Amino acid sequence: MAVFSAASLPSFLRPPLLSARALSSALRLLALLAALFAIGCSARPAQSPASGLPYYGAEDASLLDDGLSGHLFATAFVPGNAGEDPHFAERVARAESIWLVKVATVSREGSQSALGDNRRYGLSFKLLETLAGSPPTEPISLTISSKAPAFHWLDRVEGAWVGHEVLLLMRRYREGDEVRLHFRGEPNSAALRAQILQIRRASAAQR
Repeated sequence: MAVFSAASLPSFLRPPLLSARALSSALRLLALLAALFAIGCSARPAQSPASGLPYYGAEDASLLDDGLSGHLFATAFVPGNAGEDPHFAERVARAESIWLVKVATVSREGSQSALGDNRRYGLSFKLLETLAGSPPTEPISLTISSKAPAFHWLDRVEGAWVGHEVLLLMRRYREGDEVRLHFRGEPNSAALRAQILQIRRASAAQR
């Protein structure tokens, strides 16, 4: 049987020969491409701070409604006692953190005109105690819009509310790629704190 080698082929059929320099360059290029491919496969897009947080749905809005309980205001004339709200246990269980805070500042902002109503109260608080969850990582400030009942209660007390103690039920939610805090404010009392801790213990036992 005849054996043919590359040298026995006509010149136009012989495979091209690479010089040592060209071969070295080709190998380096292949190594670079392999490294880039490996990096591309292993790199993951950066996650937003809101990734993994729940969205703020209708049920959440009925519990952590960005409002303040009428029991925080002597002029609100709300029936019953704090903690007797039929949704109180659900509010406490839904909250991610519960803080005892003291009102540091109260400021009325915005105005009302024919073009609209952007009146609101800006509230800032000083942390006194963390009852559940993690303590805040930044200063606590909340906004009460003119559509909230608490806006009109604040209108009656304004600066006199500074120094008032509030139990804040807080939870972080996802809004697009942003983190949004939603809350509910309740009055501070030893009885209500004990009720909150009892609800939290019962909720943790059911998980």
